[in-house]
Amino acid sequence: MGAVKPLLHLIPYLRPHRGKIVLSILLTLPLAALRFSPAPLVKFLVDDLLTTRDSSKLWVFPALFIGIFLANFVVRFAHYYLQRIVVARVNQALKNDLFEHLSGLSADFFTSQTTGSLMSRIGTDPVYVDEAVQASTGLFREPITFLFLFAYCLSLNWKLTLIAFVVLPPLAFIFSISGKTLKRYIKRLNEETAEIFTVLQESFTGIRMVKLFGLEKTVNLRFQARTGDFAKFLLKLAAIQEASPPTVELITSFAIAGVLGFGGYQVLEGKMSTGDLLAFFAAFGMMINPLRMLNDLNIKLQAGSAACARIFEIFTWKSKIVEARDAQPIHTLQRSIEFKEVHFAYPDHLERAILGGISFSAAKGKTIALVGESGAGKSSLINLIPRVFDVTAGAIEIDGVDIRSLRVPDLRKLIAVVSQDVFLFNDTISENIRMGHLEASKEEIREAARRANALEFISRLPQGFETKIGDRGQKLSGGERQRLSIARAFLRASPLLILDEATSSLDNASEKAVQSALEELMKDRTTLLIAHRLSTVRNADQILVLKKGLICERGTHATLIAMGGEYSRLLRMGGENSIGLETGAPA
Repeated sequence: MGAVKPLLHLIPYLRPHRGKIVLSILLTLPLAALRFSPAPLVKFLVDDLLTTRDSSKLWVFPALFIGIFLANFVVRFAHYYLQRIVVARVNQALKNDLFEHLSGLSADFFTSQTTGSLMSRIGTDPVYVDEAVQASTGLFREPITFLFLFAYCLSLNWKLTLIAFVVLPPLAFIFSISGKTLKRYIKRLNEETAEIFTVLQESFTGIRMVKLFGLEKTVNLRFQARTGDFAKFLLKLAAIQEASPPTVELITSFAIAGVLGFGGYQVLEGKMSTGDLLAFFAAFGMMINPLRMLNDLNIKLQAGSAACARIFEIFTWKSKIVEARDAQPIHTLQRSIEFKEVHFAYPDHLERAILGGISFSAAKGKTIALVGESGAGKSSLINLIPRVFDVTAGAIEIDGVDIRSLRVPDLRKLIAVVSQDVFLFNDTISENIRMGHLEASKEEIREAARRANALEFISRLPQGFETKIGDRGQKLSGGERQRLSIARAFLRASPLLILDEATSSLDNASEKAVQSALEELMKDRTTLLIAHRLSTVRNADQILVLKKGLICERGTHATLIAMGGEYSRLLRMGGENSIGLETGAPA
């Protein structure tokens, strides 16, 4: 029982379908009887028909034979189809709950788990669970069939029955050993599947880099290493799976030999009729199938148990971003957003401080620019505002209220983000813009696109707003993707705007279109921006210069130039039009 204990986690998913489950289990009784019925039919054929040569009974045997299999068709279909309904619905509910739970976890969780591992647990493990759920009714069906046949064998000849069943203890031992071994190998096989998914995901999403750097051979070798490990455990699993059935058959062959020897002796001594022996032999032959099926069910239950353990481990993972029990609603920014002695370190590297005591205030409608070399903490700082991560010390307040005491959905509705790394869905342009405001009308989407300077290129596309743009928007240029991101921000109409290197990877022509749209977007919004373009930074109401997680300088462009410190050094490094930053690297 302990080996399949993880399967008990499925009870809440099975409970809504208990009517279908009970009906399917009840159908195991007539199904077992129908499976057992050919044995007495053989006795009838030999003793009552062939021996007596009564031609008047000749039609009875074919009619009974057809009738049995017709009834078997109806009962078997209902029994197994009810199982399939339950399996399909449990699979759907389980995957939905898994995805909902994962999407609700905090960002730090995804830095500690590979995409391949998560894909494996959602995509592959439920397949084993499906087989286990379907196999569970077999735990009723096969023993009942076996008992029907066993009782019939006892009624025919109890001595022969005892001889036949001396093989049960060794069979039980084989089931136990093979089940435990299979569970261990299936767990490793699922882990190797996750590694394969990880290599695939990295290779496909990074295909441009693979091509640019000629890394085809490298990624091929990585993939081959993973498939090699997968094949190793697959063959170990196959060895157990393929050795188990013939081992069962080999052990049962001793029982068959005993039945043939002792049964033949009984017939020759006149203690048993030929029909009885043939019926017994037919019944015993049919009993081998439930034993074989129980072995298969054991394999599926062990596999499902291993998969369940991996799946339900996910539900023990909790988000580190927890909403306060008495969280306050918030719908607008009225005065300011303020950082008060903010410290931050990533949850999995608490010993490495990213921010070491940041304090500043951004009044409503003002623009704050963050500059500094790569690794200074700029992006980490702005990720704290929507609570992608939480501060490790200090506080961020909106209108004097700590953001940790606000409702998380309300807080995030206050914020629109335009970043260097634009994420777009493999959907239409219209639907990608609509992500900014899911209830937006077509007219509102079009107006947002116009304000983002996106209408011109959208009108040139084959289906306009209904054009599908490919995975992560790969069918569009960088400037076009950025303008869709800006359109999404216009549609969101949030009072707080975060711009994270929004123009850093664009050519001059695209940058002008995007910069014009950004200037329109920034009007009447409180803006925090990370930028390397001097034209963007110099117009900020305040510039914060970060170095090693601290603000080393602050002031307007003119003030900082006059100081001749870090800001001036960055300007000299970057030339006439930009700040000297290593753009594109994590900040």
